[in-house]
Amino acid sequence: MKNKSVDSALLLTCLKDNKIMTIGELRNTLGNQCRMTVFRKLSVLGYISSYSHSGKYYSLKRTARYNKYGIWSYKSVLFSKNGTLKNTMKFLIDYSENS
Repeated sequence: MKNKSVDSALLLTCLKDNKIMTIGELRNTLGNQCRMTVFRKLSVLGYISSYSHSGKYYSLKRTARYNKYGIWSYKSVLFSKNGTLKNTMKFLIDYSENS
């Protein structure tokens, strides 16, 4: 059985190197472990998921460089401080009304 901290360190290294990865890529990194195992390890590291591409991409919270609207774009994949597209749209509408 693998050491849990080794798995987390491996995910951390891969996400630092690649910035964004799909769940399939993350699973392959950990030797094809089940999705829930990957999510447990990601939650310890502090992760975000994209609001574009059907939430297919994951990154570390510490990697994101948000603009003034709370949006981070990397290789055409979009992430938001507000999480979902719906929450992001609500924030942007509220922000525009206050400006």
